[in-house]
Amino acid sequence: MDLFKNACWLHLSFAINRYLMANADGRQDGHEKAQRHLELCYFYLAAFKGVDIDQARIDFIDEYLALHEHTQALTDYLDEQIGFPLKGRPDYDKLAPMFFEKFHALAMESLAALVPATTNA
Repeated sequence: MDLFKNACWLHLSFAINRYLMANADGRQDGHEKAQRHLELCYFYLAAFKGVDIDQARIDFIDEYLALHEHTQALTDYLDEQIGFPLKGRPDYDKLAPMFFEKFHALAMESLAALVPATTNA
């Protein structure tokens, strides 16, 4: 695992576990789910832009919206994307790393789209 990716996991593992808990059968919490998704997206955006999270919230709303929308390919389809159970107790030890791998890939994909293409003239 590269250093940046490892640092992301270390910083976000709590938020990821809380996000998954907010989706669990009998524990659904739409507010926490939204708050944790926002937290995950702003972390990546702040890291990418080299600013603190509060500054990212102020200056990069369009980029945030694009990142949030792109990562919904995972967050809207947890059952299909990582096998998150619709009923019963989730295995967070198994699902959290799976969620992270997919979220990280989507976030990096979305952020890479913000980098202007260079031409070799």
